Amino acid sequence: MARYLTPSKIALLALIELYTDAAVPPSSTITILSFILKQLIPTAVPKSQAVEPVPEESLPFILESKAFETLLSTYTAAHGLPGRTLWDHFLKKLWDIDSLDALYVFFKRRVHLLKKSRNEARRDRELGIPPPSEGMIILSRTSPFGSFVRRSNVEFERLNFNGAVSLWMAFVKWRQDTRTYWMRRNGGGLSRWAGDHALLNGQLNWGVEETEMLQLVAYGDLNINDAEEVCVSTDDVEKVLEFQVDQMQSKLSYPTLLV
Repeated sequence: MARYLTPSKIALLALIELYTDAAVPPSSTITILSFILKQLIPTAVPKSQAVEPVPEESLPFILESKAFETLLSTYTAAHGLPGRTLWDHFLKKLWDIDSLDALYVFFKRRVHLLKKSRNEARRDRELGIPPPSEGMIILSRTSPFGSFVRRSNVEFERLNFNGAVSLWMAFVKWRQDTRTYWMRRNGGGLSRWAGDHALLNGQLNWGVEETEMLQLVAYGDLNINDAEEVCVSTDDVEKVLEFQVDQMQSKLSYPTLLV
């Protein structure tokens, strides 16, 4: 079991970047920010006023790609190509992560989402690095979003090579459910190896059959939906337990509220 990082946390980082890019229209800002906050802070999940147990499928913190699709597919992006939804922009960020190297770059770039200290800003000026664009939203380092970004970076840097590879392979499998839509949205012009730069380039040197074999060895059969394979970290388990305890406490106090 992973310590902290999971594919769904990578997706949350991409969603936060979508927000800082000012791609989220004002009409959907509260909904999307609330969704993210509920994944980061267990007590941010509204307490159920019902006495019945909370259904398992409604538990937060353990997300599949469908949860992001449901959230984002109904909203049109604030900028970009007409007719493109936030879901389209979000998927581009996910599918741009097309190698283990790209995953390293993805985490390295998260620092640009955070407000720089006075010394960092002065150093950038001395080096001629331009400040962030006026339209970009910068996260405070101590805010829930900023703290999540900083912790994610630290946890990724702590991973050894095998841990990083495991995270990459889990992410490829987690993202696979979005492949059909992403290819259709791009006019079917994407290669069958889209999302994996190594396989895409390797086909030229190894041939199709050898590349297929390498994909099978690395990822298994991506067309098989293994219901038992769920990407969960110890952090997710702790949040679920905290959420359940908070729910039980609210139910225990519920009769008192009726008196």
